Amino acid sequence: MSEEIKERISDLMKINLSHKNLNADLRKEVSYLKDRMEYYQDMCEQLKKENRELRHIGKDFIEEHRNKGDL
Repeated sequence: MSEEIKERISDLMKINLSHKNLNADLRKEVSYLKDRMEYYQDMCEQLKKENRELRHIGKDFIEEHRNKGDL
C-alpha cells in the first residue's frame, strides 16, 4: 500500500473515533434531557392538580360566604 493510502486510512480512523466519542456524548445528553423532561412533565401535572384543587377551594369559599350573605 502506498503511504498516501496509509495516511488516509489513519486519518479516517481518527475521524471515526472522534465520531464515536461525539455520538457517545450525544447519547448521554439525550438521556439526561429525557430524564429532565420527564421530571418537568411530572412537576407540570402536579402543579395543574394543585391549581385545580385551589380553584375548587376558592370556589367553595366564595359560594359558602355568598350563601351566608357575607358577599
